[in-house]
Parts: sequence; structure tokens; C-alpha cells
Amino acid sequence: MSATHQALDLTTGGAETPLLVREQNWLLLSYFNTYRLALALLACIAGFWAGSLAPFASTDPRLFLVVALLYATVYLVAIDTTRRRLGDFETQAAVLAFCDVVALILLMHASGGLASGTGILLLVSTAGTSFLLNRRMTIFFASLTTIGVLLESAWPYLTGSQNGLPASYSQVGLFGLVLFATASLAHLVADRLRLTEALAERQELDIRHLGRLNEQIVQHLQSGVLVVAPTGHIRLANKTAQTYLGLAAPDTAPLLQTVAPALFEQWVAQRNDASGGRRLFVSATGYTLLPRFKVLGRDANAATLVFLEDTAILKQQAQQLKMAGLARLTAGIAHEIRNPLGAITHAAQLLTETPDIGAEPRSLAAIIDDQGRRMNTIVENVLQLGRRDRTNATRFALSTWLAQTLPAVATALNIPVQALNLVIEQPQTVCFDTDHLFQIVNNLCHNSLKHSPPYHDVPIVKLLIGVDSEGHSILDVIDWGEGIKNAIVDRIFDPFFTTTARGTGLGLYIARELAEANGARLEYRPTPTGCQFRLTFGRLTDCTEAALAS
Repeated sequence: MSATHQALDLTTGGAETPLLVREQNWLLLSYFNTYRLALALLACIAGFWAGSLAPFASTDPRLFLVVALLYATVYLVAIDTTRRRLGDFETQAAVLAFCDVVALILLMHASGGLASGTGILLLVSTAGTSFLLNRRMTIFFASLTTIGVLLESAWPYLTGSQNGLPASYSQVGLFGLVLFATASLAHLVADRLRLTEALAERQELDIRHLGRLNEQIVQHLQSGVLVVAPTGHIRLANKTAQTYLGLAAPDTAPLLQTVAPALFEQWVAQRNDASGGRRLFVSATGYTLLPRFKVLGRDANAATLVFLEDTAILKQQAQQLKMAGLARLTAGIAHEIRNPLGAITHAAQLLTETPDIGAEPRSLAAIIDDQGRRMNTIVENVLQLGRRDRTNATRFALSTWLAQTLPAVATALNIPVQALNLVIEQPQTVCFDTDHLFQIVNNLCHNSLKHSPPYHDVPIVKLLIGVDSEGHSILDVIDWGEGIKNAIVDRIFDPFFTTTARGTGLGLYIARELAEANGARLEYRPTPTGCQFRLTFGRLTDCTEAALAS
């Protein structure tokens, strides 16, 4: 690698920079070879018209023509080899530079020597070579050119056709100094230009990468993002905003007033009065959204950045923060209750085993034992609140796992396995903690059985595996029971909310918490008859392969 390449590599520190520099060098060599070919063709024309285009070919027309033809042939071949990037760049550039020096000195000799003025072509060649090669090679070719010019000037003296030193000795020395100065200056300029261009291309590449990164971040934000022009047209909308507002083709720059009239009113009020308050509004797709406005500039023609927050997500986040502290508190209390509760139930059991106990005390002891067991169930559920972050996610085939697990679920619920109907619309591979998934399925099936008629050779619960509209794996748990009343739908996932006297109110709440701990989402979906709960799995992530992996 040349000194220029090393300097650029250390300065930019990027892996792409040497590649950029090499490509620039090949391109520059191809341009320089084109100039050389044009010069050779002009020399051929001058050779054929010897005597008419003085001083060219004025001393030795035949030598001039032969050298010009060879010069043109060499660079016709060089243009092709450069285009195909044959061989090493430094080697090819050095060989062509040597051919350049030899050919131009011979052409100069055939035109009357340095006094003819054709030596200026050697200055151009030296400058071009300095742009292509490193400092050591630049000095070498400047020295080689100077020696060649000196030999050409001394040729009559060396061949005996002239006595004494050539009269142009001082001119040759001055020309040599100019050659070295040209080479050094050209090499310095080339270094600066390469460095500047490489840095510019690297910065352009970084800007493109940063732009793509920003676009990905904006597109995958949980909040909806809109850019609204002063005319009220939507110039940009991320995927979340498209979902919230039902935008099918955001590239058409639809009017905000048409898409969301309520949001348009707030946008107009905000532009007229920046201190205007924010209000909730319901989009055409049914989302309850809270907007936030940010003007991108200070003039009247500035666009507005609009953030849309789904209140359901905000409520969920607030609930999670509130319940995180509550879970730690209740878990501590549950640990303290567990020991005395165990003693109470154990004493009640011993009391019922006393031979001479009466019927009424035995009945009271049974009530104590029954309620003690119920309290122990509540304690177990409360303790699970603090375990949602302890996940051991594995990757497995959902249909295979459910086929193997449903008998255990049926046994736990004390029902025939035929009461659970597994339907596979499309096999799915998911990433989940299998213990958590068992508890979720068990809780959902138990909840369905409580509100369904008894089993009479017809499945009571259907478990459906498929894919939703966004490509996520889903598991639907469907029953045909009495359903959930609209008045309590918003509360079914609240902790300790129950509609039965013996319920704990923690089943659905814990199921949702376990789902979220595994990156999934559990939601209730209204149906004309019965209930439907949907477990939407997250994208596949890095998981250890389970024994049931597909």
C-alpha cells in the first residue's frame, strides 16, 4: 500500500476508505491514459505531416513517426487493461509512466531537443505520475526524466558529432529543478485531493447510513409520527401513524382534514395559539389518541411534527409501573401470610380427624380448611406477580407443543381431552417460556370452562393456531359460553377483579403479565357468541433450541 493510502486509512479509520481510494486511483489512471492516447494520436498526425508542423519531427521525422505509433499502441492496450483492472495498480502505473518518459524524450529528441519546447510535455507527464504514485516513486521518475533529458541534450557530445559540452547544459539543470518542483507540488496536491474526496465520500456514506437508521427508528416507534405541511397535507407518516389513522397510501400527501378532522382542528388551533391544550380524539380506525405538536421552525411556512400516543398503551404503561411496586409489596405480604396460613389449615385438618368431634364443629373446621386452601391459592397467585421477569424462552413448534400439552391441561381442569379442540390453520414456530405458556393456556381454558355449559361429547373450547394481518403468530382460545358483558370488558384484566364469589381475580391478570414478560400480547376480542382471547406472539428472537424445535 502506498504512503497516501496509509495516511488515508489512518486518518479516516474506515474499512471502506482504502477501497474508495483504489477506485479513485484506477479512475484517475484511466483519465490520464486517455490524455496520453490523445497526445500519441496527435504525435502520429504530426509525424505524417513532418515538416509542416514545426518544430515537431523537425530533426528526425522517421524516428518521430515510429515512436508516435508505438506510443499510441501502448496506450490503446493500457486503456483496456485499466478498464478491466488487470494486475496491480502501482505496477501498471509505474510501467506506463516509464513508457511515457521514454516515448516523450525520444519525441523531443526527434523534434530538436529541449530547445524545441516539447519538454513541456514531460512536465505534464511528471505531474500526472505524481498524482498516481507514492512519494518515493514520484521522486524516482522525476530523477529518471531529468537524467533522460540530460542524456538527450548530451547525445551529440556522446556520439562524437559535437565537441565540448552542450550549450543547453544550464537549461537542462533548470528544467530538472522545475521537474522536481512540479513532482513535489503535484504529489502534495494529489494527497490533499485524495484525502478530501475520500473523507467527503465517507461522510456521505455515514450520512446515508444515519438517514436509513433514523428512518428505521421513526418507522418502528411505538408512537405515531406525522409531518404536516402548512397547507395541511400529510408529508410523512410512520407505520404506527398509518395504522392509527388508517392511511393506506401516505405517499399521496392526503389532507389531514380528510383523514382526521378532530386532529385537524387541534392542529389549526395549535398553529394559531401555541399554548393551546391537547385533547383526546378517536380516529376512524377506533384508536383513542392523544396528540402532541412540535413546529419545525419559527416562520409561518414551517411544517409541524405531530406525535400520536395511543391512550390504551399509556394506560398499560401506567398500570405496569403501578403494579410493579404493588407486586413487590404483595409478594412480601404473601410470604408472611403463608406460614400462619399453613398452620391454620393444618390445625383445621387435625380438628376434623378428632374422633369425638361433633357434626357442627366438623362442618366449621371444613369451612376453615376450604377457605384456607382458597387463601393459599391467592398467595400462590400473588407470588407469581414477582416472577414475570424470570423467563426461559425457547423456540418450538406451537402445534406440536399444544398437542402434547393439552392432555395435561385437561387433567388439571378435570375434563376429557376431547373437550379441547385444537385447530391448526397454519403451523407456527414461536419463542416463549413453555412453563409460562402452559399457565396462560391453563388459565384461559379454566376461565372458558367456568362460563360454558357442561361437556356433552361436543368440544367446549377451541384453540386455533394461525397468523394475524401483520404476520405475527397467534393462538386464539375460543368458547361458546355466556360471554362477557360490555360493562366489565375494560376491567377483566385488572388484578383482583372477579365476577364469582370464589374467584381470586388474578387469573387473566397473571396470564397477561406472563405474556408481556415473553414479548407477547394477550387481548380480549368481542364475538357475537361466547368469548375469544388472542395471544399474539412476538417476532422470533435468539432462543435456545428446545427439544420440540421445528
